[in-house]
Order: sequence, then C-alpha cells, then structure tokens
Amino acid sequence: MAKHHYRDYILKELERRQRKNPSYSLRAYARDLEVPCSRLSEILNGKVGLSESRAMNLAVKLNLAPSEKDFFVDLALSEHARSAVLREMALKRVQAREEAFEKIGEDQFAIISDWYHTAIAELLNLDQFVATPENMSQRLGLPVDTVEKALERLQNVGLVTKSAEGVWTSSKNKYSSTYAPSSEAARAFYNQMQTKASEAMVPNSGKRWDMGCTLVPTNRDKAKEISQKIRAFRLEIMQELQSSESKNSLFALSTSFFELTEQ
Repeated sequence: MAKHHYRDYILKELERRQRKNPSYSLRAYARDLEVPCSRLSEILNGKVGLSESRAMNLAVKLNLAPSEKDFFVDLALSEHARSAVLREMALKRVQAREEAFEKIGEDQFAIISDWYHTAIAELLNLDQFVATPENMSQRLGLPVDTVEKALERLQNVGLVTKSAEGVWTSSKNKYSSTYAPSSEAARAFYNQMQTKASEAMVPNSGKRWDMGCTLVPTNRDKAKEISQKIRAFRLEIMQELQSSESKNSLFALSTSFFELTEQ
C-alpha cells in the first residue's frame, strides 16, 4: 500500500480555496475541476476511482508541479488501473518515490531556499564528520553565524535535529520540494547553484566537476517525455551516490533542460 493517496491532493486544494474564500463550495469546486458534483463527492468518499485520463486532467486542474502530476497519476493507476500489471508497475513507482523522499511544501521551501541550507543538512551525512557549526563553516566557506541561523531553520522544518549534548544530526528521511513555476524561492535556489557551478570551474579550485551542454532541435511536444526521463535519471544517480561507502565529500547533481527559442 502507498503512504499517500491522490484524494489528499484534491482535498488539500479544496481546503486552500476555502481558506481564500470561505463561501467556496464543493459544487463550485466541481465546476472548476469540470467534474459533476455528484461524481466528485463519490471520488472523495472512495466510492468511485479515477481513470488515467481523468487523473491527468485533474492533475492539470489542480495546478500540480510536473513531478507531482506524475505522482498523482501513478497513485490513481496503482489503485484503479484495469490491468493488474499496470497497477503493480504504478505501485512500484509510487513506493520508490515514497521510500526516497518526503515532501516539503513551497512555504517551507521558501524558508530554506538558500543553497547552504541543503548543503548543511547533507554535510551531516559525511562519515566521521564532527558536526559543529565551526566545522560546517570551514567546509562550506560560510560565516559561523550563517551556519547557526541555518541550523535553526532546518530544525524548524524537521530536516535536522539537535541532541541534548548539542550534537547535530540529519533527518533519516530524504525530502523533495514542490513549488509552482512562478516560485521566486525556486528561481533563487537554482540561480545560486548555477553560481556555485561556475565557481567550481575556476582554474586551480581543486574541485572535481563534470559539466556539459548540448543544444538540440526537437519538437516541443517531446519536452514532457524528456523531462520525465531526466527526473528518473536524477533519482537513479542520487540513490547510487547515497549507497556509497566512506562518504567524505559533498557534490551537487544538477540538470538543466529548457527552451531557448521564443514562441
């Protein structure tokens, strides 16, 4: 069984709209989702399920981030796909994601969007690393007070913990972040990581790096399929790196796939 359920996404969005407009009704929600009100009620009550096409349409109407759309559809398929084989395949994809990640919402991500927050949390996973603010400051080239404030924020969102003896440890869970395409926090994070990538390429920096860029003419409709493959590749590489022994350094894995031409 999956830990998440696609109905949670539908309910969460309804609650968000009702917070903005207390008079917003289930009937209005059904209208906006282009689903009959009686059918939406049955979906939320677990009396009927979702086909793949209906799940895809709802994912768009719910304004989910690309990776969340895929997850939403897989959740529906893992329960309602007509073929047992398709149900099993979808469930495996869902479980793989759930085992690798927990989700941090856009509001929480905005608090820790500066690059060094994630770096500090992952630095705690290095073998034989004495996790003091001073040591973190030295390894990341940051002021000590910046590290201390970042640790407080990370603790508030559950990414790190501090023992009674004052020892910092990273959460055992890995987290993904969700944000809308318009997210300023997301843009700031990726801009900062691009700057760090440029710094790694400075001659005599002593840092290992491998970067490449290829421009390819293609059809715009192909972009979604390629994006899905890139996300799967990233997850595979991350899992391989995390399973390595004697972790003694921190690397950034970054991929870019974006449109250059104007429409």
